[in-house]
Amino acid sequence: MSADLAARLRSLAHDHQAGRLSLAAYRKLRAPLLDSLALHGTRAADEKTQPRAVARSPELSRASRAPEPPPLEARRNVYWQAAIAFAVVLAIAGGLFWALRRSEPNEAVAVESQERKGPVQEAIELFVARGDWSDSRTAALNTALLELGPQQISQAATEPWFQRFVHDLRKRLKEQQALARVPLAAQTSPLAALAVTVGLDLDSPDAAIRIAPAAKPTEVVSTPPVTSAPRKEKPNSAATSERPRALPQTRPREHELDVARAAAEPKPAATATTAPAPRESTCRIELIRTRRPFCRDRLVSGEDGPELALIPAGAFDMQNGAGERVRRVVIDEPFAMSVHEVSQAEFRLYCEHAEKPCAAQPWSGDDYPVVNVSWQDAHDYVEWLSATTGHRYRLPSEAQWEYAARGGQSTLVPDDGAPSPTDVHYSMLTKQEAPARRSQKFNDNGFRLLHTIGNVREWIEDAGANATRLALGGSYIDSAAKLKSSTREELPADTRDAFTGFRIVRELP
Repeated sequence: MSADLAARLRSLAHDHQAGRLSLAAYRKLRAPLLDSLALHGTRAADEKTQPRAVARSPELSRASRAPEPPPLEARRNVYWQAAIAFAVVLAIAGGLFWALRRSEPNEAVAVESQERKGPVQEAIELFVARGDWSDSRTAALNTALLELGPQQISQAATEPWFQRFVHDLRKRLKEQQALARVPLAAQTSPLAALAVTVGLDLDSPDAAIRIAPAAKPTEVVSTPPVTSAPRKEKPNSAATSERPRALPQTRPREHELDVARAAAEPKPAATATTAPAPRESTCRIELIRTRRPFCRDRLVSGEDGPELALIPAGAFDMQNGAGERVRRVVIDEPFAMSVHEVSQAEFRLYCEHAEKPCAAQPWSGDDYPVVNVSWQDAHDYVEWLSATTGHRYRLPSEAQWEYAARGGQSTLVPDDGAPSPTDVHYSMLTKQEAPARRSQKFNDNGFRLLHTIGNVREWIEDAGANATRLALGGSYIDSAAKLKSSTREELPADTRDAFTGFRIVRELP
């Protein structure tokens, strides 16, 4: 660029900045100067990039030619190398296969060990196969296990089949306790006697099983004297076919075990003088139409149970994902449902009574809804609550949950189904990072329930497809599109995450 051209461009720029030239005039005067500048630069570039003839060297010409094929000897060497590599790979694969075969147990030995069952397993599996939990059958199984003794029971206690049996027994025991007017005892209930024999605590059925050691040989036994020396038991006596001689059992509940052998015989029911009757319930159907349709049960330990709202019978139209009516659902009987989701404090109380660890919580606060709970955790909680209050609790059914969440309306939330931040805690403009606490006030629905929609999705009793379980209501991380009555999350029953909790239902008399 010439000095004169540069000076003229600068002068125009100064005039424009000083306001002496308008933008249009500035552009009009600058255009021919820029055109002359571009023409000058193109000529200079053409002079610099003028191609020159380059002589091609013989070496470059030979390099550009097609490569000559390798000689025959070189090709043979390549073939031999490939064959050797393939043989090495086959040898390695064969060695790995042989090693794996040697590491597998012999099938015959595995089948033989599987068929070799101890007397405890034989007795329990025969009982389970019959499917008869009547008092007479239960007492007969209890007598057989007492004869085998706690040593053999303790050896079987860690087996999966034994754990499944104990889980079923614990469930039936808690159901019977919930329906009984007085605490169960081995003297009056064959099921309770069997529970004590396998190591369950009648006062805390969810606690880990504890099996007392066998009685000492020096204890006095009221049996006829034997003429021959007693046979010494081997440490692994459970695997032998000979059963040990029955001895009195030493256990904290020894007086219960003494009468458990005759539990099949009918016994008089315990009177109110031996055990206090449960407290009278405040959950009465007459409260449903009042201004305060709430109630709560008192736990055996004296604490209050979750606050419940009394919900009348009624009907609603269940819809599918497209918002179309699927069927008319009728709720024949009134019921009570917890006003909030079960809280961290309420679930921690269960963990303490059941002597089991609670799952870690992402947020610290007693009034946060409990999360990181599986469907089984929620199910165990309502079974414990039934046992400790004497009233029947459970997870809501799909129909009960949706009926209660609608609150007597045709939509799940007010304003014709459009969620509002005053009614629902969900991700509206920004993604929420935590659920709402009970102290954060939201509008309740027509049945006085809070946080049924959004906040945390809630486990229900019903199962989904392929052995999954259902969680309804959406959560705080969801947008408005997922807060629909048709939204059903199918989850594996062992799912534990930060946006799934549960609420409970109590049956009314």
